[in-house]
Amino acid sequence: MNWQATEQTEWRHWVTPRGAKEKAVHRWYLFPHSFTDDLVHALIHEWGLNGQDRILDPFAGSGTTLLAAKEMGVPSDGYDLSPLAVLASNTKTVTFSRQRLKKLWQILQRALRSGRMAPIGRAYPELVRKALPRGRLAVFDRIASGIESLGCSSSERDFFRLALISIIPRFSYAVANGGWLRWSKQGAGAKNVTIFFEEQVEMMLSDVCDTAFQSNRYWKARVADARVMPASDAVYSAVITSPPYPNRHDYTRIFGVELMFAFHDWEANRALRYQTFHSHPEARPNRPSARRYKPPKALNGSIRDLTDKRMQCMLEGYFLDMYLCLCEVARVCRKGAKAAFVVGNTQYDGTAILVDEFTAEIGERAGLTCKEIRAVRWRGNSAQQMGKYGRMAARESVVMFEKR
Repeated sequence: MNWQATEQTEWRHWVTPRGAKEKAVHRWYLFPHSFTDDLVHALIHEWGLNGQDRILDPFAGSGTTLLAAKEMGVPSDGYDLSPLAVLASNTKTVTFSRQRLKKLWQILQRALRSGRMAPIGRAYPELVRKALPRGRLAVFDRIASGIESLGCSSSERDFFRLALISIIPRFSYAVANGGWLRWSKQGAGAKNVTIFFEEQVEMMLSDVCDTAFQSNRYWKARVADARVMPASDAVYSAVITSPPYPNRHDYTRIFGVELMFAFHDWEANRALRYQTFHSHPEARPNRPSARRYKPPKALNGSIRDLTDKRMQCMLEGYFLDMYLCLCEVARVCRKGAKAAFVVGNTQYDGTAILVDEFTAEIGERAGLTCKEIRAVRWRGNSAQQMGKYGRMAARESVVMFEKR
């Protein structure tokens, strides 16, 4: 099967997170390779969705789809294997009382300034201890203890937890570098942790508006696997999502310090790494059966040209995972439902991997109809690949499906 990609480069700024960095609430926490609320708003308008519909995002990330859907009054559910993603998504979509948060903030500030907060006393994993040395971890731990001692709802506590987690990169010796962490003796000192935390909370508070109450149950994220979603058949009328790109980026490593500071020990984080979508070589997920899956012939040809066996295995697993996810999308969507998958093509050994076209073909086999591939942005290859193979632009696309 061949699909002619149509150019829609006016959307090019909507498939990166840059546009969300200054937007209220969205800016509380962002993940790389995410899209903006503008994309969600545009699709909601294009598809004519309203409060009677329900949107699904099986890769919730930092909650852009859920929050943008809430802004438009359209119910939405999100799933993600990462508890950090679920925390960010749910915190952004809660309807808070600003007055209530301010009172809690005053209580927490008094505790911070008194210096009487007892540490949690938790034995943090080695990665966290190495990444936050010289008293940094002790201050983070005391603030976390103060947050846990607040007499409030879990959602209100999560508001302050997200603020604390969001400033970790400003102090960490472990710096995200592509799909890995590199070590660098940089970042602010321990005496600045409280200052930066206060700045983050104040910024988040400035985004909270005392609006008419909206039930939080209409916008909710849960820890779940996109290959086996805990949803009934035919409940969604739209899907707006972006699966991990097959770019070797391991988000359990990139966000390893945050995950092991707030959620996991080392073993649990490794288990998450193995179970994630097969977009990086270390994934070895426990998958449901996929006896009907047959990879596209062109995909097999592209993979055979690769010299790195690990990349061959990763790409084979990636598109198998994509098939399982698309089968689930077909199951949980109503007849005529629309779906948009933001994906990025990639290159290995000078061979282009046309993720958008393979996703379109796999979606057809999973029970969907590919209506269009919209090429919205072109990215250059890495400096290493460019030096060896020359400049080869790869497109980012929105693959548009309909449930038949």
